[in-house]
Amino acid sequence: MKKALRISLLLLLMAGTALAMPNNEQYTPPAPTPLDNGGPDAYGYTWVDNDGGGGPTYNWIDITSIGTRVTGLADDNNVGPFSMGFQYPYYWYMVDHMWIGSNGYISFSSNANFAHPFAGIPTAGNPNDLVAVLVGDLDFTRGNGSCYYYSNAADTFIISWITVGEFGYIDSTHTFQVIFSASDTSILFQYGDNHGRFLDSGGTTRSVIGIENVNGQVGLEYLHDNLPSNHMWHSGLAMRFHPNPDPNFVVHDFGIVDGFVDGSGALYIPVNSTVTPRGLFKNFGNQAENNLPVRCVIRRGTTQVYTRTDTIAHLDPAEQTWVDFGLNFTPDSVTVYRVTFSTLMSGDQNNTNNTKTTELDSYRLPQEIAYCDNTPGATPRSWSGDFSGFGVEFQVPQDIRVTRGSFSVVAGTNGPAYIWILPDSAGHPQESNSLAGDTVTITTSGWVDIDFTADNLIFPANAKFYMVVLHAFQNTFSFDMDDTAPLSNRGWEYTGGLAPDRDRGVADIMFKVYADTATSVGVDDDDVIPNAFSLAQNYPNPFNARTIINFSLKNESDVSISIYNIAGQLVDVLSGHYTAGSNSMIWDASKSASGVYFYRLNVGDAAETRKMVLVK
Repeated sequence: MKKALRISLLLLLMAGTALAMPNNEQYTPPAPTPLDNGGPDAYGYTWVDNDGGGGPTYNWIDITSIGTRVTGLADDNNVGPFSMGFQYPYYWYMVDHMWIGSNGYISFSSNANFAHPFAGIPTAGNPNDLVAVLVGDLDFTRGNGSCYYYSNAADTFIISWITVGEFGYIDSTHTFQVIFSASDTSILFQYGDNHGRFLDSGGTTRSVIGIENVNGQVGLEYLHDNLPSNHMWHSGLAMRFHPNPDPNFVVHDFGIVDGFVDGSGALYIPVNSTVTPRGLFKNFGNQAENNLPVRCVIRRGTTQVYTRTDTIAHLDPAEQTWVDFGLNFTPDSVTVYRVTFSTLMSGDQNNTNNTKTTELDSYRLPQEIAYCDNTPGATPRSWSGDFSGFGVEFQVPQDIRVTRGSFSVVAGTNGPAYIWILPDSAGHPQESNSLAGDTVTITTSGWVDIDFTADNLIFPANAKFYMVVLHAFQNTFSFDMDDTAPLSNRGWEYTGGLAPDRDRGVADIMFKVYADTATSVGVDDDDVIPNAFSLAQNYPNPFNARTIINFSLKNESDVSISIYNIAGQLVDVLSGHYTAGSNSMIWDASKSASGVYFYRLNVGDAAETRKMVLVK
């Protein structure tokens, strides 16, 4: 597992050693050599560090007072995209935004999860476009780690990871930063105070430092799994990557990025309705390409039921475009279709991105909505940590009411499972706003059903929502997986925070919901005024010390929340005056004992009660 202050580069470089991170480690640099460097890669990037008596001068830039703190980083996740504020030349293309990963990396083009055990780079596997500054199993949920970014909106962008702990080793922390300079096209890595070597539970080191391009075919690796030993990071290390492009370097690479929607998520459509197959195609190469054939094939089982070939007239290097295939498709029964998009360019030098297969599900309500088969077909999965698990995003193109959720498990020892239904927030589960929740004890293997009838879960057409299930304690049960193609690409993992599942391209998580038709009220924005007051399940639940209690009000009101222990004794009262709409209170239970508690929302003469669990 595991703003914007304009400062010239000259002023940054004058910051001097007063901003340098303290060196608290006993480190003996390798014997001086004329220069410690490497490369070039096929494009022309080289690296040089300051360990060999040359290279860049170590000059830590403290951005904690001038930058923006990155929120949302947890364990094994990333957040973004963040705008750089300018165009930055990277390999043969320009970039201007990125995703920042909790594990010490950024990607210019992907929010896919880069997590343990960390493949070496370059590699064709997602995510690509990686800048791996110090990749290891880092965990923002432990200790006081932080991350900041800064842009002068002209030519400099800096990201700093500060005292971030390793998963499982609270006393192992890492401080490092990357500086992108458009003025000289360089990338500078700098390392501050570092403790720890990224040893996993099996005693194997897992780490990566380096860069790679958009398709993972070209790159430079400085270190992988702590080798070579003379490339180990340490306080005071500075390393610069710089391109000197080879004029003879030519790449012809045309591929498919996504099918139907961003992320190639499985698509649900009603029986006898029509859908226009569409794919996102990209010129990954450094040469302009013309007359590019693309194809879409749809199969039901082994039977081909649709085929269409179109042509893209022209794509410049790094250009991408959505293609709507000119022939619509109409499913005539409730079934699962396999949809394959492909590219057919002659002379393509990279075939790893030439096809993309996704799932098309036709439905007729009421029915179960699922992206998996009912029979497990892959090795069950669990995490080596408490309060960990998985989630699945669901999306249906009509108003629905969800009355039940189900998940498939392999039981070990008896133990509790915690279930949440979460809404969507800009493509990510809104973890602070649980719409429904429950706790069950897992005693046997198979499907576990949760009744959501009383929660009145109504979702408007095309609204994403998420079902998330955690095991409270490791080794109590595992989650069943289905590796039968086609795959949905809609799985999520929870290891202290929700992130796209690192294995979503390998198997589907076996979750499903039962949906019926419903009528929803349209909304213009996030400020929803409910028909009546409502009380949501606290989040997280179970929790340690602090939890968020969300509630909604029809009218501006005085509100109180009474907290009772399992014996019915009043232990705390939260109160205040709140406006109509969505609101929340935080209960700090740091002085309370572990156990089951009840919280009761009181608005005038009305009240509603829910249960929560405090675990210390």
